[in-house]
Amino acid sequence: MCGFVGIFNLNGEPVREKLLVKMRDAMVHRGPDDEGIFISGPVGLGFRRLSIIDLSTGHQPMSNDGGTAWIVFNGEIYNYLELRESLKKAGRTFRTESDTEVILHLYELYGEHCVNFLNGMFSFVIWDGEKKEVFAARDRIGIKPFYYYLDSRRLIVASEIKAILEDPGVKREPCYPAILDYLNFMYVLGDKTFFKGIKKLLPGFTLRMSREGRLEIKQYWDLRFNWEVISDEKVAAELLLETLQDSVRIHLRSDVPLGCHLSGGVDSSVVTCLAAGFYIAENKLNTFSGKFDEDPFYDETGYAKLVAAYAGSEYHEVTPSVDSFPEVMEHLIWVMDEPAAGPGIYPQYYVCKLAGRYVKVVLGGQGGDELFGGYPRYFLTAGLVNSTGPGYITPQVGDSAGKFSKVNFLLGYLKRRGFKRTAQKAIQYLKIRSGDYREKWRRFSTSMELDRSLIGPLLSTALNSYDPGSEFFVYLDKDNACDIFDKLLYHDIKCYLPALLQVEDRTSMSVSIESRVPMLDYRVVELAASIPSFIKVKMGEPKYILKQAVRGVVPGEILERKDKKGFPTPINYWFKNELYFYLKNKLLDKRASGRGIFNPEIVRKMIDSRDDNSWELWTLLNVELWFRKFID
Repeated sequence: MCGFVGIFNLNGEPVREKLLVKMRDAMVHRGPDDEGIFISGPVGLGFRRLSIIDLSTGHQPMSNDGGTAWIVFNGEIYNYLELRESLKKAGRTFRTESDTEVILHLYELYGEHCVNFLNGMFSFVIWDGEKKEVFAARDRIGIKPFYYYLDSRRLIVASEIKAILEDPGVKREPCYPAILDYLNFMYVLGDKTFFKGIKKLLPGFTLRMSREGRLEIKQYWDLRFNWEVISDEKVAAELLLETLQDSVRIHLRSDVPLGCHLSGGVDSSVVTCLAAGFYIAENKLNTFSGKFDEDPFYDETGYAKLVAAYAGSEYHEVTPSVDSFPEVMEHLIWVMDEPAAGPGIYPQYYVCKLAGRYVKVVLGGQGGDELFGGYPRYFLTAGLVNSTGPGYITPQVGDSAGKFSKVNFLLGYLKRRGFKRTAQKAIQYLKIRSGDYREKWRRFSTSMELDRSLIGPLLSTALNSYDPGSEFFVYLDKDNACDIFDKLLYHDIKCYLPALLQVEDRTSMSVSIESRVPMLDYRVVELAASIPSFIKVKMGEPKYILKQAVRGVVPGEILERKDKKGFPTPINYWFKNELYFYLKNKLLDKRASGRGIFNPEIVRKMIDSRDDNSWELWTLLNVELWFRKFID
């Protein structure tokens, strides 16, 4: 797990070593163990290393035997041992024990098709000196980040935006359409970032730049939902358990200590219990959990302790407080480069800090909800659909989606948002019981109703020429799934999940640990897509098939939980009490009021209202803190 930067000057100008080192070292947190650079005229690669596998010989940038190809690589290739053996049989010789060298050999043999052999989380850049071209790729799901900037003079690539910004020739300008995306959905759609001119390489895509400077972005992987593969529940459960077991087994490959994030929910419990079964070490497997003291609602550690005892792990716990919120949020905005998808980043950062005291690698349960239907909004949207023909939802899901416990959903919402907000949500639900499922999904995916009166003149201008909704529907309208429930899952896998993975990557890397997500092994993802929704969420039961697959592996109490929470953060309490004046100072001072992004009078009313506007205020706060850190 590491950080890289690359500069490719199209005008032939030599890369300046001092600039390359400065850009590289802006990400020292991603790799405090080792550093390296490679410069050849107009080409420069910089690297910071967090040593996980092959501690002694995995130095980067790494070259092939002839020195004609150079690579910088961030991530882990979990099937590298199997690939290494097959490459040896094909006559390839190795100088190191690293997975990085495996990628180089695959590239020399198969060119751009090398990515099809890789099972892992990765982003990498290869400079091909013979062809005088750049080849780069990002993993199928988007677990590892990849950003790039291109103008008439050069291409810059990096693991984090802050490295690109160290180049004084790159202007720090806001991308207002991206900000509008975030205000609507709490994530940014497409390849945009908050910075004008800086883009992200999308998951499952490669990048190639020819010697003439022509840039080619190509998709090498996408997810299709094919029910013809599996139609039997027992077969589905057996295959799923077998695939999860193998995924966790290879995700445990490491030359340094490792442990597991454990919330007490189904997904992290599955990973922890499977990992404990494969873990071979002198000491127990370490697990890391967190809670808040504000209210029992914000404490799931009873379940986490139950799983830790069941798995025989060493349990560790942290309790973040509100006292450090201002200071930590200032830091996290810098860590993230862009505003975060939800306040869960605050406790997640603390749990990562806790893990960093004991291990260098952690496994987590990220992805289970998006693969197996764990969020209420899937059922709230699907349960409102009563149609047949293309794009239908199966009767087994549609008829039973109404049986999904809306009571539990509303009780949780009531706890977080209060009676008035819950009543408004219930009324909204009743109002949209008929009509296009696409609009229903958009409504349930919206983090805040973006009132025009809240928007200042700068954003209003952008809103006149850009509609976030048009880009929102791109993935929903693709023809890779017939069933509406699957379409909703696909949309989240392409839009919402990468935003969560950005948080996963940055919170862990900010404290120099590696976070792995076995649920998102592409084999698990493709298998989940081949299971019909009437099996996946049978009778409206979230993650039904996953629970069936792991019965006997995970404590029954976990599988029977009905109070899904997802590490809730008590910002609704804090914004009304300890953080009330902090919010006012940040959102209503002269700097914020004069920015032209938000209408200060509307923001004032939101802060002072007796209603719970905590999620809306969280979103506004993140945008303001981003402007202060990166633009001001």
